[in-house]
Amino acid sequence: MSVKAVAEHLHSSFDTASAMADVAALCEFDRYQASDGIMAAAEYVADRAEKAGLADVRLLRFPADGNRRWWTFRAPSSWTPIRGELSSVAAHPARPFTLAAYPAQPFTLAAHSAPTGPAGVDMPVVRISAADPAPLRGALAVHDDPLLPLPRALALAERHGALGVVTDQVSAEGGIGRVELRAGTPLFAFAVGHGQLADLLARGHAHVTVTARESAPMPVVTAVLPGEEEAETLLCAHLCHPRPSANDNASGVAALLGTAGVLSGTRRRRGIRFVWGPEFTGMAAYLHDVASAPPIAAVNLDMAGEDQRLCGGPLIVERGPDHLPGFVSALAEHVVALIPQAARSYTGAVACDTWAWRATPFVGASDHSLLVDRSVGCPTVTLGHWPDRFNHSSADTLDKVDPGELRRTATIAGATAAVLSAATAADRPELERIATRWAAARLLECLPGQDATGTPAHPRELLRHRTHVALAALAWIDELCGDRGRPEAGRWIEDLSAHIGGLLPGPPPEPAGTPAVVCRTWPGPFNLRGLAEAARPPGREWIDARLAEDRSRGYALMLALAHGIDGTRDHRAVARYAELTSGIPVDPDFARGFLDVLVEAGWARESATTDRGDDAPPHA
Repeated sequence: MSVKAVAEHLHSSFDTASAMADVAALCEFDRYQASDGIMAAAEYVADRAEKAGLADVRLLRFPADGNRRWWTFRAPSSWTPIRGELSSVAAHPARPFTLAAYPAQPFTLAAHSAPTGPAGVDMPVVRISAADPAPLRGALAVHDDPLLPLPRALALAERHGALGVVTDQVSAEGGIGRVELRAGTPLFAFAVGHGQLADLLARGHAHVTVTARESAPMPVVTAVLPGEEEAETLLCAHLCHPRPSANDNASGVAALLGTAGVLSGTRRRRGIRFVWGPEFTGMAAYLHDVASAPPIAAVNLDMAGEDQRLCGGPLIVERGPDHLPGFVSALAEHVVALIPQAARSYTGAVACDTWAWRATPFVGASDHSLLVDRSVGCPTVTLGHWPDRFNHSSADTLDKVDPGELRRTATIAGATAAVLSAATAADRPELERIATRWAAARLLECLPGQDATGTPAHPRELLRHRTHVALAALAWIDELCGDRGRPEAGRWIEDLSAHIGGLLPGPPPEPAGTPAVVCRTWPGPFNLRGLAEAARPPGREWIDARLAEDRSRGYALMLALAHGIDGTRDHRAVARYAELTSGIPVDPDFARGFLDVLVEAGWARESATTDRGDDAPPHA
């Protein structure tokens, strides 16, 4: 069956109404990573997976004690919120005024808030002040200074004995933003709306009640559509986040349940594995304790159903990093182009729709971060949406989910996995054409004025890098189909690269000197949070400062630099790899600072010789 036929089958057979019902059901659960809510959601998903025709459905329960580790990923601490109420009162109140009440108001109670006991606690209300922290002891600290980052405000409040913190975390669209405390903190915290902080300060005193349970494990649901061979492709979507979190990520979970129902009636050479669990930690537990071997490829869904007009962003196809073969990205992008559009141009000659999508370089802010690491080596593409003006807020509700978008995203994920699971030597010609067209488009972007990524690298260096990525994508098809392909495809890419190179300026300057080679020593997939825990205080402060400057950019660069460490590259080569694969300029001081943090934390070492031992597979 051709890729187009597979995509059309998925799109026409996907049960949109059932998928939207799944989104609605999941929105009712408070899905903190280890809580009664996520356990109930996991039970729902397991039941729906069985009804969809999946086999070997398992609801796995992992310890949630905050101590268990999978490589450097720490298990979450169990926390199920029961009640959280913040009342504003005068010094001699006639009647309290409730500012925040959980569970009636989602997101208002910060994750991991410490309990107060059933009777609650009365306390004075004071502003957080770095200059005069003495009044914070025994008080409710009000974070009302936009120039003081919330993490620093929370640290100040805890260090100086405050009982809790209240902050204004209202998004531009009116939703209450997410606040997370560290597990085990003595603080509780609330997020409230505009103007409420001033009212709280004017009244001077507050009464707070917080109750919670700490007994739930961390669940992971896994199931499979069996194949003729042991090898598996993987479809995954994280299950966590507070109620309602419709698009992030009830939509991704529901999209895969609907995809499973369609794919269960097809035959396949390789199995298709499904995994739903808490983001990062659930995938770490699955890969470390359950998976017998890494998947051959994967598609990760994170924020799968946004109404583009309401939420403000297109569908994003996030490619895998360039140290892995890029064919999975090429295939997913090809499937996107096959999605039926709702309109045509004036003459009907060209498909013309307001629906939008965009392919972007790898970032790694979801479960695919673990899969693509050199220690696992699974080529993965992620489907999501960005920007989303309602993300991580109480306004991420069911009305922001577009049934048509949910269907499109599920079609792309399901068709990509179906093609990968069924590919044989007979499919090679079509797959080679897909890879070649994808490669040609990326090489042509190297022409001056054409590079859509904004990579500041020298055009010839970028061309050489992308030519290598393109040839690796073709070579991976050999492994997928089980035979050797035609050499003409590779020669065609090399000839195109040479032709483009003839139009580019002269060679890039050679670097002066050769610093020591950097070798990774951390176990398992890279984990920035784990690095921050392992780093010395100056290193931890350096990470926090870079993330405070620009969290998304800083995270993406640190991950790209970590992926650039392969046991053969020196400092400059690691930085250049990060720049080429991320499309983001890499300041030499940033690269040097990050690599210094790694070395000082014992997560990397410098060597005068190359060392490829870091590339050993995780199950070797």
